[in-house]
Amino acid sequence: MKVFISYSHAQSDWVRDRLVPCLEAGGAKVLVDWKLFTAGRTVLGQMDTTQDQAEKHVLVLSSEYLASPMCTHEMDRALALDPGFVRDIVVPVQRDDAAVPATIKPSLYVDLRDDARTDQWKLLLQACGASLGAAAPDWLAARDDIVRFLDQGRSVNFVVPSTVRWRDLIGNVRSNPSLKLAVVDLEDPAAAPRQGLIATILQELGVPRSVPLPPNDLPELGHGLNALGHARLALQHFDIVPHRPEYNIDLFAALRYLVMDKRQLVLLIHSRQPVASLLPVASPLSRIDFVTVELRAWP
Repeated sequence: MKVFISYSHAQSDWVRDRLVPCLEAGGAKVLVDWKLFTAGRTVLGQMDTTQDQAEKHVLVLSSEYLASPMCTHEMDRALALDPGFVRDIVVPVQRDDAAVPATIKPSLYVDLRDDARTDQWKLLLQACGASLGAAAPDWLAARDDIVRFLDQGRSVNFVVPSTVRWRDLIGNVRSNPSLKLAVVDLEDPAAAPRQGLIATILQELGVPRSVPLPPNDLPELGHGLNALGHARLALQHFDIVPHRPEYNIDLFAALRYLVMDKRQLVLLIHSRQPVASLLPVASPLSRIDFVTVELRAWP
């Protein structure tokens, strides 16, 4: 569903960091100025052209929004499409205590003055045909926790059921430019053999190298990290590890060494179960002090 976001730039941090990630992760195609507008064309013309493509119009209401002629222009255009609020086209979202306009009061608007309200997020996402598989405040909190821990140089085990939009969450973490997070999916056929896994990791880290067959593959991982100095790496679908005999104690020992001793590598491990339950008894990797971030699905 194409969703147009009408907002005041006083709310831009909230729109960029919370609203848009949730809508996009939930499956909506978001139409918003910073993604679509280009230089050399009038702002008003691009606003109208973009808004005309939308199936839903999310109006982020605030005192600044209602005082802005540009914002009220977008609001009036949206309301003109469904003045009686019978077609479910307009989704008003209240962000502060400014009085909701009389033209909107007859509708059911979303009250996100406190954006920790799970019920109001659910109304918003449902109205836009989006679903995270989890409560939006929990999804956002898990993302923020992961970013904070990775930024602190702490390895994370992200435990989440498959019904939650976890891949989009990791993608949103990856979009943080300061983290420079590389992502490797262990379900990628190229990563099935250990040699292929090492080659894929180095490729994603931006230091591709020719990787020989085991046991000479692991030194190449060390050489690659020496060239970088420091790296953050996400391993998706870690639950497959017990079914990969080539991922043996030598690989786990090398990863533990790079994380704990050399402090060149920070890991983000995605799995459906805690990582300790997936590893062999006394595995070197289990000695890494992972911080667990768990995200539960809707009950």
